[in-house]
Amino acid sequence: SRNRITKKQIMLNTYVVEGGVGKCTTFSALIPKLKEKGDVQIYTPYIGCFASNPDVKLVLEQTLPLQDARIMASDNIFYCEPYKSNFQFGKQHIIESYCEHHGVEYDKSMLPKLYTEHHKDSVKEWLTKNEIGKYIMIQFSGGQPQMGFNANNQYTNNNPNRNYQPYLAQQVVNMLREEYKDTTIINCVLPNEPHYTDTIRCDLHWTQLHEMLKDAEGFVAIDSCLQHFSPSANKQGVVIWGSTRWTQFGYSHNKNLQFHMTDKWNEEKFIDNDPRNNMVEPKLIIDEFKKLDTNKPVALATE
Repeated sequence: SRNRITKKQIMLNTYVVEGGVGKCTTFSALIPKLKEKGDVQIYTPYIGCFASNPDVKLVLEQTLPLQDARIMASDNIFYCEPYKSNFQFGKQHIIESYCEHHGVEYDKSMLPKLYTEHHKDSVKEWLTKNEIGKYIMIQFSGGQPQMGFNANNQYTNNNPNRNYQPYLAQQVVNMLREEYKDTTIINCVLPNEPHYTDTIRCDLHWTQLHEMLKDAEGFVAIDSCLQHFSPSANKQGVVIWGSTRWTQFGYSHNKNLQFHMTDKWNEEKFIDNDPRNNMVEPKLIIDEFKKLDTNKPVALATE
C-alpha cells in the first residue's frame, strides 16, 4: 500500500472589521491570537490598520462586495459590533470586548500594532520641507470618517462631547509654545476642523501620522486617532476625555484627564453627556505633559 502524508488544512478566516480608525486600530491587538486559529483575512474600510501586518494574509477594502471570491473562499466569515453588546455596560475595554466576541482569551498585554514603516521617508520629507526639528502633536477635535472625506463639507462630529473647546485648546497651544520654544506644534486634524495660531496643520494621510508620532516629543489629544495610535507608536501623551471612558478606550502610559477626575476612574462621577467632562484646565494639561514618564511601558488603562 502507498503511504500518504496528509497535511493538516489551515483554516482561512475572514474578519469583517467596521467602525472608524480607532476601532480598527484596537482590533489589530487581536491579530496574533487570531493567527493561531488559522490564516487571517480582514475586510475593512481602513486597510491601513492591517496592511503590512505579517500575521494578515490579505486585507480587502470594504467597497469590494462581500461576495468577492477571495472572501467566499474562506472557511469562516466573522463579524461583531462591540457597541451593541456587553461593552455597553461600561466595564470592558474595547479590546476585551472584541476578544469575547471572537473567542479569544483576553489578557491586558494585548495592544494595537500598526505597520507603517514604509512611510518613514515620506514623513521625514514632510518634516524637512516644513523645517521642523522637534515637535509635539495635538488633536483637539475628531469624529469625522476619514473614508470619503470632503474638505468642502461643513464639520460635523458623530460625538461632539469628545472635542476640547477651541478657546481652551488655543490656551494649551500658547502654553506649549511658551514652555517649548524650540518645538513645533503640529495640529493633526482634517482640513475643515479648527486650526490654532502658532501651529502647523498636518495634511498627511492618517497612517503617516502614526509613523510621525513615533518620533514626537509627546502629544496632547482627545479620545481620537493619536491616543488610539499611542501604544503602537510607543508614545506617551496627555488625553482629555469627554463622553467616553478611558477604561474602555484608553491606555495607562498616557495621563488621562477629565473635569471630574484626574487620577483613577470613578464611575460614580461619570455622566456621558455632561458638557463639563472635557473642560480640563489648560494649565493642568501642561503641568501633566511636563511630568510625562517617557519610559513608562505602554499598557491598557484598567482603572
